Amino acid sequence: MELEIDQAQFLSALSLAQTVANKRATMPVLANVLLRATSDGHLVCSATDMMISLTESVPAQVSSTGSLTVGVRHLHGVVRTLPTGKLKLQGLENHWIRIVSGRSEFKLMGMPESDFPGLPDPKTGSKKGVTFTEVPGHALADLIQKTQFSVSSDEARVNLNGVLFECDGSVGTMVSTDGHRLTKFSCPFPGPVLDKGIIIPRKGMLEIRRVLDRVQGDVGVGVADQHLFVRADELLLSVKLNNVTFPPYKAVIPSAHQRSVVVPREELLGALRRAEVMAPEKTATVRLSLGDGKLELTADNPDLGVAHQELSVDYDAAPLVAGFNARYLLEVLDVIDTDDVRLEFQGELDPCVLKPSDGPDFLGVVMPMRI
Repeated sequence: MELEIDQAQFLSALSLAQTVANKRATMPVLANVLLRATSDGHLVCSATDMMISLTESVPAQVSSTGSLTVGVRHLHGVVRTLPTGKLKLQGLENHWIRIVSGRSEFKLMGMPESDFPGLPDPKTGSKKGVTFTEVPGHALADLIQKTQFSVSSDEARVNLNGVLFECDGSVGTMVSTDGHRLTKFSCPFPGPVLDKGIIIPRKGMLEIRRVLDRVQGDVGVGVADQHLFVRADELLLSVKLNNVTFPPYKAVIPSAHQRSVVVPREELLGALRRAEVMAPEKTATVRLSLGDGKLELTADNPDLGVAHQELSVDYDAAPLVAGFNARYLLEVLDVIDTDDVRLEFQGELDPCVLKPSDGPDFLGVVMPMRI
């Protein structure tokens, strides 16, 4: 293998590859990136942790074809420090690689391509291959951004370690929950049709976002053989789906409310951020009190003191006092785009529902805390 490649383009591909590669895997080759120089003038870079796989094709001036794998962290570290311009890559004996930039030369130990695991191939997925549907990249990014924060990080709760993605061919919906809060967002989304919905794991969502940050316009999305494929330009990402049953989330969303109040989003955000500073560190508990024409927020910390704030609101229903995790409320408010938000309550021990006052089909459900 021998070629010349642009440093910036190569670095961009390695930056994505190193987020996929598994540095702690029992198989050392999973910490590597597979480099394959092709006869059509490309260097194909591939990485996988056996759950997520990424392949990106970078234009190159290929003098001779070949392939090898090399530790992506150190290769990325070398390429990142080199000046912009052309780099020379050369495969040496025993699967070493030589990188030359001006008067700088590096040699890194590698491994043969045969040690690298096979990657999911959309051309052979299912009986007829994967059918890709072109969707707006910004819509997919918005679905992920508005729901990923409430995915559970508890590895023991596999059915909560991902986001549920449903699509009827015209509207896409993502739902996530960690058992303490739930987030649901729907938007126009032209396919693919998913009859039962799929569960995209947490890390898969993060990698999809990284891919979408790199591209503009539409991306291809397809599902087959328990994998979600995202294709953009010369890049292909595959994510192994969680083969579990998502909780019946509709049962968690309150169907009615007795109390409702509209609050300016920025005012509520500011008050909650100030309250969080004083709230107990572990629970971040803040007490919300709704009364005649006002919303009161109180954070009481035995080790620090008390924070008390009042917001003027249009409210004349029965009073309410309930406790909630300030961080959970803040994370929901951070992804709402409207100037005003609506808070809906039932009783003191019932969840709070947060929605845009007038806008997208979004809601956040936050479970109460005892105060």
